[in-house]
Amino acid sequence: MRKITSGFTIVELLVVIAVIGILTTISLISFTRYQADTRDTQRSSKATILAEALEKYYDKNGEYPGCLAVSDVNASTVTTTVLPGVELNTLLTPKSASTDTNSIKCQDLAVGGSDIFAYVGDGSTACNTGQACLTFTLKYTEEGTGTIKTITSRRNTSIATSGTSSLTATVQGFSQIDTSWTPISNALTYDVQLATDSAFTANVQTQTVTVPTTTLSITGLTFNTQYYFRVRANATNSQGVWSNTDAEATWGLATPVMNATTTSSTSFTATWGAITHTASYTVQCSADGVTWNAGCSTSTAGVSYLFGSAAQGYTYYARVQAVNGAYTSSWSNIDTAITSINNPAAYSLTSSNTLAGGWNWLIGTSNAVCPAGTTPIYDWYHNVNGTNSLWVSGSQYQTVGQGFGWNDSITLSVATRCTTAVATSSYVWAGNTASMSLPWPSSNLSIPGDRTMSWSGSCPKWSTSWTYDWDTNGVVNATGHATAQGTYSNQGIAWGDGNAHVTFSCVGPWGTATDTTTQRYGAGCLPTILVPACTQ
Repeated sequence: MRKITSGFTIVELLVVIAVIGILTTISLISFTRYQADTRDTQRSSKATILAEALEKYYDKNGEYPGCLAVSDVNASTVTTTVLPGVELNTLLTPKSASTDTNSIKCQDLAVGGSDIFAYVGDGSTACNTGQACLTFTLKYTEEGTGTIKTITSRRNTSIATSGTSSLTATVQGFSQIDTSWTPISNALTYDVQLATDSAFTANVQTQTVTVPTTTLSITGLTFNTQYYFRVRANATNSQGVWSNTDAEATWGLATPVMNATTTSSTSFTATWGAITHTASYTVQCSADGVTWNAGCSTSTAGVSYLFGSAAQGYTYYARVQAVNGAYTSSWSNIDTAITSINNPAAYSLTSSNTLAGGWNWLIGTSNAVCPAGTTPIYDWYHNVNGTNSLWVSGSQYQTVGQGFGWNDSITLSVATRCTTAVATSSYVWAGNTASMSLPWPSSNLSIPGDRTMSWSGSCPKWSTSWTYDWDTNGVVNATGHATAQGTYSNQGIAWGDGNAHVTFSCVGPWGTATDTTTQRYGAGCLPTILVPACTQ
């Protein structure tokens, strides 16, 4: 009988090996997890110790230490001055780098990153690079689960304890005001607030800027408006105290004061004071102070403007406005100027005394010419027998003489001025005068022979008729009036007994004027002893 020897088959060996491998793997995984859990316990314990040490720091200093202080690579400094009582080993994570002396780092923590204690402060520059943090968060990665564990500070210090900014506002133009302020520790942002009242209730605007910015230019403001400004700092969980209030007004353009003055008969000048921040001025004129003529408007950089081509003797109205780009002031007051009137040019006076029916009329005409748009006024003067008097103010044509009579001497003169409703020129006298004399009638009586007489006479111009009345010894001639010169002879009159008279009468529109002449007729001699006879 054959003896059979038994053993493991290949399959059985493979199964055994697989089982052993599985058991080994399970053991390894369990051991690795155990190690990780152990390290996580260490991390948690150390993080708790560090957090408590940070709270003790707050109890002593009223704030948490800055990042640079707790992350100092000189671990002994951290454990003696920042977190006293903490062992050096506590600062190291279980899997810290071999070169690390302090696993506390000033950075945030990402999953899968280095094995560190991340000290995340309040995010401010003062916390990151300075001496203090208002809050903190301590982070580490749990190795067993891969999650980030955090421990936050139990206290949140208000940024109000970090002080108050000092703000200054500076105007930069018609619509911009710049602000600047002193920085506040632990600030993350600043709120800059403006309003149009000091209580910050009207037209309030708030703009926020991020540190380290400590200036803000505020644009789009209304020109010529007073604004009030203040600023406060903001931290993660708190706000600071409002700063001082500073007030500034955007540029405005003050209202000019207009002064209009007459320059000449055809121009006037508008002047005003300079206005700050002005680039130019718009100056206008008007004929009535209501309607402003576009053709009488101009822009100038100066503080005066001459308006020419004006009408003489006219009232003009003027106003001005300060301008800088789109910004304008209010219109100024309205002032007026009255242009003067030129005197009439040299002129003469023409006259006539030949008007029909006007035997003693002197007619004068002023040849004065006034500027266009003005009215001439003629003031007439006459001189009668050496006495001057104002006669009339009126038209260009004047007549003088009616009512005057024989032997009156009349001189006519005129002064002319030019006028409008608001202005007048000076008087200008005519360069000549017009004169007229009204002579008295004259008569003549002669004794051509013995007891014979003859007569003649002349009347002034414009006489309508004339007569001669004659008589002898006061007795009117029997034939009545004669209308022409004549002679008379009376041989019957005795010697030395003849007085002849002639009255010459001129009749005209003024009445009748007479002239009487007396002559002795006959020789007036009587016979005497020495003169036996006398014949004439």
